[in-house]
Amino acid sequence: MPKSFRAAIFDMDGTLLDSMGEWRKLNQAFVCSHGIEPTPEETSAMYSMSGALVVAYVKEHFGIEVSFSELLARSQEEMGKVYRAGVPLKPGARAYLRRLRARGVKCVIATATHAELALMALNQSGLVSEVDYIFSTDMVGGSKGDPAFYDALCALIGEKKEDCVMYEDALYAMQGARSAGLGVIAVSDGTNEADRDKILAVCDRMIDSFDELE
Repeated sequence: MPKSFRAAIFDMDGTLLDSMGEWRKLNQAFVCSHGIEPTPEETSAMYSMSGALVVAYVKEHFGIEVSFSELLARSQEEMGKVYRAGVPLKPGARAYLRRLRARGVKCVIATATHAELALMALNQSGLVSEVDYIFSTDMVGGSKGDPAFYDALCALIGEKKEDCVMYEDALYAMQGARSAGLGVIAVSDGTNEADRDKILAVCDRMIDSFDELE
C-alpha cells in the first residue's frame, strides 16, 4: 500500500454501510418463501455466500431452481425497504471520509449495488455529500473481481492505479483490486469471517473500525 495516495475507493455494503448482513438474510428468506426451513448450519453457510454461490447452493441443497438475475431482482426490491428505513454506518466511516478529504484525497464509492438503489442508501445515510464520486458496477461496466474494472474506474477519476487504495469487505473484489495494482484495506464484517485467512493474505491491512486509520 502506498504511504501516500491520491484516491480512496470504497465499497458500500459491508464497508461503509453495515448492511451486508441484511443482504445475506434475504437468502434465508428466499428459501423460506418456498416452504423450506433451513437448518442453522445451512443458514450459517448462506450467510457467507453471495451471487452465483447462493444460486448453486439453493439448487443443490433445496432443489430450488432460480437464476442469478431473478434472485438479484428480488433482493434489490427487498433491500429498497431496508435502505429507506436507514442502516448504520460502519464505525468511524464518516469521520474517516472527512479526514481524507481534508488532506485532499479523492473519496470514491464503487459498489456492485444497482445505481438507483445505491443512491437511495447513500442519501438516507447522509454520505452523498461526504464523497467526490459515486459509481456502481453497472455504470462502469464489468465486475470488481476483474482487474480491468479498476483500469476503467481509475481512468474515470483521473488517477493512476498505483495512487489508489481500495477499501473492501468482499474477497473477490480485494483480489481484483490487488491484481490491478491498487492498495487494499480490508474491512471486517460478520459475512466475511469465513474468508478471513484468504483476506489477510491479499490485503495490506484489515480493520474493524475506520478509527484505526489516520
